[in-house]
Amino acid sequence: MLLRSFVFIIILLIVKPLYAHTFTGMNGFYDGLSHPVLGFDHFLAMVCVGVVSSQIGGRVIWTVPSLFVLFMILGGVAGLLLEIIAITLSNFVEWGIIFSVIFLGLSVAIEKKLPINIIMIAVAFFGSFHGLAHGIEMPWAANPILFAIGFSTGTATLHLFGVGIGLVLIKNSFLNIILRIAGFSCALFGFYLII
Repeated sequence: MLLRSFVFIIILLIVKPLYAHTFTGMNGFYDGLSHPVLGFDHFLAMVCVGVVSSQIGGRVIWTVPSLFVLFMILGGVAGLLLEIIAITLSNFVEWGIIFSVIFLGLSVAIEKKLPINIIMIAVAFFGSFHGLAHGIEMPWAANPILFAIGFSTGTATLHLFGVGIGLVLIKNSFLNIILRIAGFSCALFGFYLII
């Protein structure tokens, strides 16, 4: 029993938990598009941004996702320009992505309890981490510009998906509870990634 526990712990320490950064052909647009969609940690964070913005309502429905995409693009450019530094900081970037899943999941779960300014600052901050992750991988793409267009398009689409989910589910009190439970589940997944 002790030996099995020891082997299990060693496997957990060896296996990298974040798999968003695997690509197929490194062609450009497709790989950029697939990065936020196929990486489960990225996927959850992007959808949560849309849900949070729909929970708040008003102009925030569009400003929060736009802010995320803007800072993600800026982070992508920084990751591309500072590739050597960014690669050495890639574990730091991964931690930023994990904490974005936790924060955004909890934001969905507590529904409108945080001030809008805090949400916007956090979205900009976490967007830059997601952008850095994209930017670190951008030089490996055959066409970095198409890669950047792809990850921006994929991210914006996931934000819109989250907005749609939020707008539909917040209208019904039972579905709203399910939405909040889903947000809490996203946060739990982020804590799982830490472990």
